[in-house]
Amino acid sequence: MQLNYFPIKFEFEEYQIKTEPYSEERLKELRALYNATHSFFRNGDYIYISNKEGEDTILTGEIIPKRIFDDSQVTASLIKHLFFRTFKERFPNYIPVDFYPFRFFSAQAKDDIIYNALPENLRKRIAYKKLIEVQLRLTEINGIKQFGFLINIKRNWVFNKSCLELHSEGYNLIGVDVLYAEILPGLTEVLAPNEELLGVIAEIVDDKARIETNEGIKEYPLNQLFIKKSKYNIGNYLSFAISQQKSDEIMNLIESKRSDIYNTKALYDEILKISNHLFCENAAPILFHNKDGFCFTVDSQPLSVSNSIELKTPTFIFDPAATKTNSSNPDLGLSNYGPYDSSIFDIKSPNVLCICNRNNRGNFTKFLSNLKDGMPQSRYFQKGLQKKYDLQDVILNVREIQAYSIDEYLNVISGYDENKPHLAIIEIPASFKRQADLANPYYRIKAKLLSLEIPVQFVTSEIIGNHNEYILNSVALQIYAKLGGTPWVLPSQRSVDKEIIIGIGHSWLRKNQYAGAEQNRVVGITTFMSSDGQYLLGDKVKDVPFEGYFEELLKSLKQSIIRLSTEQGWSDGDTVRLIFHIFKPIKNTEFDVISQLVRDITQYKIKFAFVTISTVHPTMLFDISQSGISKYGSNVIKGQYIPNRGSNVVLDEKTCIVQMFGANELKTAKQGISKPVLINIRTPQGNYNSSDLNDLLFYDLGYITQQIFSFTYLSWRSFLPGEEPATMKYSNLISKLLGKMRNIPNWDADNLNYGLKRKKWFL
Repeated sequence: MQLNYFPIKFEFEEYQIKTEPYSEERLKELRALYNATHSFFRNGDYIYISNKEGEDTILTGEIIPKRIFDDSQVTASLIKHLFFRTFKERFPNYIPVDFYPFRFFSAQAKDDIIYNALPENLRKRIAYKKLIEVQLRLTEINGIKQFGFLINIKRNWVFNKSCLELHSEGYNLIGVDVLYAEILPGLTEVLAPNEELLGVIAEIVDDKARIETNEGIKEYPLNQLFIKKSKYNIGNYLSFAISQQKSDEIMNLIESKRSDIYNTKALYDEILKISNHLFCENAAPILFHNKDGFCFTVDSQPLSVSNSIELKTPTFIFDPAATKTNSSNPDLGLSNYGPYDSSIFDIKSPNVLCICNRNNRGNFTKFLSNLKDGMPQSRYFQKGLQKKYDLQDVILNVREIQAYSIDEYLNVISGYDENKPHLAIIEIPASFKRQADLANPYYRIKAKLLSLEIPVQFVTSEIIGNHNEYILNSVALQIYAKLGGTPWVLPSQRSVDKEIIIGIGHSWLRKNQYAGAEQNRVVGITTFMSSDGQYLLGDKVKDVPFEGYFEELLKSLKQSIIRLSTEQGWSDGDTVRLIFHIFKPIKNTEFDVISQLVRDITQYKIKFAFVTISTVHPTMLFDISQSGISKYGSNVIKGQYIPNRGSNVVLDEKTCIVQMFGANELKTAKQGISKPVLINIRTPQGNYNSSDLNDLLFYDLGYITQQIFSFTYLSWRSFLPGEEPATMKYSNLISKLLGKMRNIPNWDADNLNYGLKRKKWFL
């Protein structure tokens, strides 16, 4: 396997650099006077000076020694500045978009998908181009510390016609969201203008626009404004400039190229070409250097790696004694043994409210019959929901509506305020998905049922009319989980420590996407699972102002842990390990919360780890021996150069990447690139005083990585493994649904903290 990572080589371990004491005024002065030849950056109490091509004696200062890896922050800044200046020397006609991550557009017409589809006067003014991104990383792969550059390729819109030009052409700018382009001082022709999304144009007077911003109406010159580079905005302009038909053809052309754009083999080949262009000249490595003796070269070949951790597919368990197991397929195990909690599941004859349009009753009742009793000739769903999940009966109460209107649905549901069913199965048209959230019947129906503590399974009319064994199999799995059932669990990690895995999700409640929008409220979600993957409970932290998030999160965690400790029979003095899965931490807030939690819950010895799990990162894995696969008699090859599921590399003692979707897991060739998941054990950032936390932190990266990998088999939305563990999947699903429903009249999300706490209502 190979990474998109190109190692940096030094011929020395120690170097010298000129410094001055730091002050903001002095840093600005130095940059104003000598920016053409020198680089200046701050680290701690010093300004560091790198002389690229100036006079040796032009600046005085103290020369101090530094070591490449011991002083990695200073070294990293030097590398970035030298790379930037060398790039500008070699390619003076390129204007980078950003300094860091270093980004620039390809100048070749072949890298603009729509170049030949546009008329001559719009070429290079509007484009959908290749954007090259270079980022620096310090790694410790196989115990070897080294710096290296990560190279990625994206596709972005280019639109460099100002609003003044558009206005002069007669294009209607009223109601269009716009960017303000500011050229930073001293960076003309060096770096692209800094862009800020301001708001919506309300009025144009002469050559100025009055814009509705988050700070009220503001006025800007039209020549400094550009429309937001979105598909919608650019499509509208193209419809005006060259016709609706041509605009549609261009958008369809981009869509038709999706398989090519996201082809992993093609991406790998492009990255190699770019590395050779950036790091070599005439087949020889380029020496990046300044006049002070600091220099390096970059390998033009990507770093080759092998698996760091032997990740194993978990065994699936279907009874508390762990005698009924399957080591490869949870669906087969479920068909053979029934669900894990069959002997204790207390809803053996669920009463299900079923709502359909009267014109679709025939298809709907056929769907329900096949769902309940199975499809005898099928491979995966012969038994049906009732027998596969060891239920005594499934009582289906079918009710009709005259039309697909919210009032019709709510009229039926309102009759069940007292005699509540265990679950609702509701037919809806696919068109509901295209409606705005606030008026969308889907969310209003869901909010009503959840307020009554009734989980719901929606099925579109199209699926009902064309259902098959695969659809029914997944729907039945989701229904059992929504009723509160546990289809299967994983082996418990043998340990003297008690352990709970907690997913923490949060989302900011932001007024809009424009500059200056306040993010003054935050909604938090916590989901609790045992080490064998049983869903213990979910808790919603109230929508609160940010300053109240700490207190609410602490209260939620404390109450839940006390409840679980009683249920699971913890004893005073037990060591309890809490592993938190977080998508994105809020500064050091979570560490503050756990510090307080440890102080408040003194009867147990608490150890913990905060782990972030993300696909939003620049590191990629390639397996050039993977020739791809085709399925179901198709000639289309998918998954070329994508490593197998479970392939992984430890990047340093706290960070690992794991390939969750290999060639076999991709649905179509259009999915193309499958990025690995980045797992990182977090530590407090900045100047945080963590001395009292050091003995409490859990650092076993191999253990945590295997656990996360195992938990990707527990989503219960389908039998296939997922890309993220159930802890994060659940938190993200809950956060998304609450965000959609929060403005629905009379909806109170606190209802979820009662009867639905232990049910997977969000699947």
